[in-house]
Amino acid sequence: MKHGLGWIAVGLFLLVGAVYVLASPGRIDMIDGQCRYEVARSLVEIGQPTLRDPMLQWIAVRGRDGRPYSHYGLGASATGAPLVALGKLGNDWKGEQQRFLFSLTSAVFGAGLASVLFLFFLDLGVSPGRAVLWTLVNAFATLTFIGATTTFDNIQQAFFVLGAAWLAYRSAQRQSLGYAVAGGLCAGWLVNFVEHLILLWPCLALMCSRVSITWPPLVGDVRPWLAQLWTAFWRTTAGRASLQRIVAFSAACGVGLLIFGLYNLLRFGHPLNTGKFAIPGHPSFWGNPLYGIPGLLLSPGKGVLWYSPPIILAIFGYAGLRNRAPLVARLTLLASVVLVGFVGCISFYGGDWCWGPRYLLPVLPLWSLTLAFLPRHTFARWATAVVVVAGLGVQGLGLSLDHQRFFLERCLPPHFWATDPGFNFRESALLARPFELLDPVNPSARDKACWFRPGPYDDTNTYCLFGLAPEWADDSPLWALNFEVFYVGRPWIIWMPRQPRERQPIPIRWWLFGTLTAGAIGCGLLTYGLRAKTEE
Repeated sequence: MKHGLGWIAVGLFLLVGAVYVLASPGRIDMIDGQCRYEVARSLVEIGQPTLRDPMLQWIAVRGRDGRPYSHYGLGASATGAPLVALGKLGNDWKGEQQRFLFSLTSAVFGAGLASVLFLFFLDLGVSPGRAVLWTLVNAFATLTFIGATTTFDNIQQAFFVLGAAWLAYRSAQRQSLGYAVAGGLCAGWLVNFVEHLILLWPCLALMCSRVSITWPPLVGDVRPWLAQLWTAFWRTTAGRASLQRIVAFSAACGVGLLIFGLYNLLRFGHPLNTGKFAIPGHPSFWGNPLYGIPGLLLSPGKGVLWYSPPIILAIFGYAGLRNRAPLVARLTLLASVVLVGFVGCISFYGGDWCWGPRYLLPVLPLWSLTLAFLPRHTFARWATAVVVVAGLGVQGLGLSLDHQRFFLERCLPPHFWATDPGFNFRESALLARPFELLDPVNPSARDKACWFRPGPYDDTNTYCLFGLAPEWADDSPLWALNFEVFYVGRPWIIWMPRQPRERQPIPIRWWLFGTLTAGAIGCGLLTYGLRAKTEE
């Protein structure tokens, strides 16, 4: 990599990472993250992936040895374990510092995603300045921003999907088996987050090819198409080299699959048993795709076009990406169809309780590649600016308040999505958010709330939120008024200074100084790198 481009990539990591850290909640914002944190803590402290917290035993699944385990994969716990280990330094007997640092895991991977996306743009022939611009648009005007500021692990999945695609594409351009293996290792790790991401492996593996692959015929005889593929891959030198890279990529995926099987074997005695179908009281996993698929794409409650407006621009940039890198464009489209098709068939397609269609986040950065190939005439530039500003506004709304308030104010049961699949066509957290921000109850709620958050361990602020007791089921809006967390700003730089010093998990001034310094260094490196490229 050329000197100036390396500085730009580092600068993007520091700048984007600093913004993500400042915008993060600084606490574990839902029970999924708490379970993953507890497994990470157990790995660090005793070297076992058990769920030791007595307050989480109701969601634990008993393993073959009788111990309680989480039904979540190893992925997010393993990636967060280094931050948990770092948080153990010093006097942190309540675990507040550890939970704070663990909550920043997605921010770190989101910053890494920005650097990888920038490098991918460069390999596609995009100029450094334009690559920086569209990397920042993806970072701050799409659902990537929300994913990087939560303890949901979807942005981590997006990092490995994008990394696998970039390395596969690079292996094809440089005819390198090493890059193919590295891409396969990234793709293989995905199965340790959620199993259904294995469906993306073929799309990612085929990006290692330099052979032009056309779509099979929708109707008629497919044998001529298969014969064409056989000739392209086996009868030509380039085709055989492509096939070698695809095989190398696929074999490397097996490493992640092996870890997945061993982890399940350790916990539940079978390599394919993840414990997900033994969750106490969980409704059926399968839903109605007639609700799920349009719900993911178009519904005001979960539609990706609502929550990530720049995806609209991808429709117009797709042709340009297809002309520059046909396989990347076609396989991105195929991967998206596969993912939407699968997620749309599960009952909890919206991933609730959360902000937006988080299950689609793994493929959104791939669609951001199309943005660099948008038409450049005047009207297109104005339209692009409007859509990007809208995207920034949507992400700002998402970051402003805790997402769970929306669900509590509607008295929704925990598994409402199982009995009311049409909910997202009638209600929208996005459209409700401006009214939540303007609600005159906010000032009084902030000042009169009895506690900071609901849940066990009252002397901690970074532990996750627990739902309301059954006796409050019909009065959840009134119940929510008792907790400050639902009415103050979501980022830690807003709510944490309101807490007494002894209840602050970190030294706020030092963290602000360090984060702002990192962001300033990132800006400096970006400026230096871009100037160096201009002078060349």
